[in-house]
Amino acid sequence: MKSPRRRPALLPAFVALLGLALTVSASIWQYGRGCEKDRIADAIASANTAAVMSLGAVPVAEEVARYRRVRADGEFIADSLVLQDNRSRGATPGYEVFMALRVAGSAMHVLVKRGWVAGNLDRTRLPAIVTPAGVVEIEGIALPPNARFLELSHGSMSGTVWQNVTLERFAARFPQPLQPFLLEQHSTLADGLARDWFAPANGSARHYGYAFQWGAIATLIVILYGYFLSRRFRSPPPSA
Repeated sequence: MKSPRRRPALLPAFVALLGLALTVSASIWQYGRGCEKDRIADAIASANTAAVMSLGAVPVAEEVARYRRVRADGEFIADSLVLQDNRSRGATPGYEVFMALRVAGSAMHVLVKRGWVAGNLDRTRLPAIVTPAGVVEIEGIALPPNARFLELSHGSMSGTVWQNVTLERFAARFPQPLQPFLLEQHSTLADGLARDWFAPANGSARHYGYAFQWGAIATLIVILYGYFLSRRFRSPPPSA
C-alpha cells in the first residue's frame, strides 16, 4: 500500500506567506525612503551651488526654487500668525512659527517658517511672538509645500494653533497672492526664535538599516519555513 501523500500544512504556509509579504513590503518601503532622502540631499547640494534667488512680485515655480537659497525683503503680516503644535525639542514642548511676508513693493507674499518657540506648561497660554515692524530682509531655504497628514482631531486648525501647517490650508485662511513654496528662515532677527533647523535629507542611513533588518527577517522566515517543510517530509508517516 502506498503511503499517504504529504501536503504542507495550510496554516503555517499562510502565516509564512503573510509574514513574507509584510516584511518584504516593509524592506522595499524603507529602501525607497532612503533613496528619496539621498535624492533630496543631492538636490540640496546642487541648489546650494546656485546664486541666492531674490523674490519679487512675480511667482516663482516651486520646482525652480526648491531647496535654493532665497532672499526676500518685505514686511511680516502679524495677523497671519500660525503656530504648528507638538514641536517639542528634547523635553521642552513648543511650536514652529509661520507667518506671511509681503514682498516689498508688491502684493506678492511668501509663507515664512520663522523659527521655533518654547511653549508654556499651561497650554491655554500661548507664547508671545515678537514680530519686527517695517521692512526686514529674510534669507533662507525654499522648501516644497507640506503634504497633508493623518489627523485624529477635528480641531486640527483651531484658531492660531494648527496640528499641521500646509500651504494649501494657509492659502485658504489667507486669501492673498502666495509664492508656491515655504521659506524656511535661516537669517537672524531680534525676535527670540530658534532657527537651528533639521536638514530635510537627514536619516537615509537609518532607512537603509531598517530595510536590511526587514530583509533579514524575510530571509529568516523563508529559512524557518523551509526547515519546517523538510522536517515534515523527512519524518515517517503516521501508521494507519
